[in-house]
Amino acid sequence: MTLQSPQPPEQSREAAEAGLRLLAGLGRVRTETLLPAAPDELRLADPVLMYTVGPAGPLADAEPVAWRYLVRHGSDAVALAETVRDASGEHVFSQLGYGPFVAGTAAALAAASGHPGDAEVRLLHIPAVHLIAVWLHTEAADALIPAAPAPPGTEAGRTYPADELLGLVAQSAPPALAPDDDRGGG
Repeated sequence: MTLQSPQPPEQSREAAEAGLRLLAGLGRVRTETLLPAAPDELRLADPVLMYTVGPAGPLADAEPVAWRYLVRHGSDAVALAETVRDASGEHVFSQLGYGPFVAGTAAALAAASGHPGDAEVRLLHIPAVHLIAVWLHTEAADALIPAAPAPPGTEAGRTYPADELLGLVAQSAPPALAPDDDRGGG
C-alpha cells in the first residue's frame, strides 16, 4: 500500500518539538521504560492529521482538529504529542499523552501499512465512545482500523469498512442530551 500522509505545517512541527523538549527538559516525560528521558533521546515521527466526529455522524462531517505525532525513543513509541490551532489560528503545543492509545496508535499505523491500494492516512477520534482509529481515506471507499483499546464490540487492529465500524460504535454511544437538558453542565 502507498500510504500518503499530508505533511504537517512547519509551525505545527516546531510547536510539537518545543513542547516535547520543554517537558523532557523538565523531567516530565515519564513512562514505565523512561524515567525521565533526555530531550535528545526523543524524536517526533508519523505525523497524522486527526479528525473528530460525533458517534452518529458520517465521515463527511469529520472536522480536522489537531496534528498528532508519535514520540519515539529508539524504535519504541513512548508518547503522543499533539498540536492544535489557537484562537488566532497559530499551531500550538496541546498535550503529551502516555496512555494506552500510544501503543494502540503505533500498532494501528503498522496494520495500515499492510492494506492493499493507495490511501491518505488520517486519524479519527470519536470521543463519545473512546475511539481512535487510523482512517484510510480514498475516493472510492474509506476504511478504519481501531487503535487499542477499542470500544466494546470492535477489534483493535482489524480493518473495517468505515460504514461498518461507524455503525458498530453508534450502537454503543451514549444517548444525546436534548437541547433543554441541563445535565451536561454549563
